[in-house]
Amino acid sequence: MKNALTYNVLFACVFSCCCSSMTAQYSSSSNATEIHQATNKRMDNYQYLKKQGYKDKAIFEDLGNANFLNKNYDTALFWYDKLKEVNSSGTLNKNYQKRYDYAMTKSQNIGSATSSDNNDWVAQIESDYKVKKQNSKNILDQPLTQRYRELDFQRKDGQFIVDDQTIVENELRTFLGEENEDHNGYKMPVAVTPDGRTAYFSKKVEVKPLYGVFSKSEEVHKIYRAEKVSGEWKNIKEVAVAPKHASAMHPSISSDGKRLFFASNMPGTFGEYDIYVSAIRKDGSMGVAKNLGQKVNTKKDDLYPNVVGTNTLFFASEGRKGQGGLDVYMTQVGQKHVDLAVNLGSPINSNEDDFAISFTSDNGKGYVMSNRGNNKSTVEKVAFTYANKRQTEEENGDYRTLEAFNVDSKARYTSNLFEED
Repeated sequence: MKNALTYNVLFACVFSCCCSSMTAQYSSSSNATEIHQATNKRMDNYQYLKKQGYKDKAIFEDLGNANFLNKNYDTALFWYDKLKEVNSSGTLNKNYQKRYDYAMTKSQNIGSATSSDNNDWVAQIESDYKVKKQNSKNILDQPLTQRYRELDFQRKDGQFIVDDQTIVENELRTFLGEENEDHNGYKMPVAVTPDGRTAYFSKKVEVKPLYGVFSKSEEVHKIYRAEKVSGEWKNIKEVAVAPKHASAMHPSISSDGKRLFFASNMPGTFGEYDIYVSAIRKDGSMGVAKNLGQKVNTKKDDLYPNVVGTNTLFFASEGRKGQGGLDVYMTQVGQKHVDLAVNLGSPINSNEDDFAISFTSDNGKGYVMSNRGNNKSTVEKVAFTYANKRQTEEENGDYRTLEAFNVDSKARYTSNLFEED
């Protein structure tokens, strides 16, 4: 994940903290100069990690812990205070509060030796960086941004269909594994190219831990590619569209098989998860993943891309002023432009969470996943109909979905982030 700092980076932080500590002990400068230097050092450490794409919460945790272990208690308190500010509760969790209290005692030289002096702080901090597997039974107790990332539905010939299983998904089940089911029993995604010879799907994997106190072993999602050879799915390989510690999920393929859309939290996103697109080359290799920019992505989660035809993109977002919670949006992604994202409105969206829009093979019918209704803990399919204006690609290019929903979207722009090869 993006907040998974490498051992080398944190080793540099710990080493830097040691140097700062020795400088404070042996410097002959005035107290004011020392404070100024310490402040500059803190900001240098922060800016360095920020440029690597890590979130404030992870930075504050790691710099606080690094300074705590090096007994730079004043600096540790500084970063722990910053951590409190970014926590929604305005407080620290039990483990961090314990370290905060101990650092405060040491910083103010309160009393003599305490029982906390015998604590194995290294082991305690190490435990904070172990994998924390999600309990799917409590998914609705999680923040909105965590709830639906692993829900997805089967796709065939470039379109969503909400079925229990598909033939492709059955054939890939051995590799996908039953652990990839979400709390409602839905399987992880499978997107198949128009010729039926290549499948893309996401799978939850555990990134191997890096050695060291600050090594973070995490569960992330990766996108894989499989080829159908003599009626069997073979040559399963990871599609390298995101860095090792970042997730890539919810793959969707354009009807011409030339572009792969997906959601990722790799460094450089505007929020947590953003929607990206990569060109699929003739040899099957992937082009550089390109962020679709702020006309699509927001400061919060943007998930569940579903491309219809070659250009019409549907996705779910919680970062816009919509009906409420996650809403479904639509845009056109051309060769060198992205249209303004448009909220699909009611009845597709509600004041609850609505996401993962899908279309049946019959014109004018579709489904959206939603927890609307009396039972907010249940996610169900909600059927809808729309104007039947589908034409053949020969007659009208791509399916003009914006017209079908009676939405006028003429604004186009060129993004520095999205620019076709």
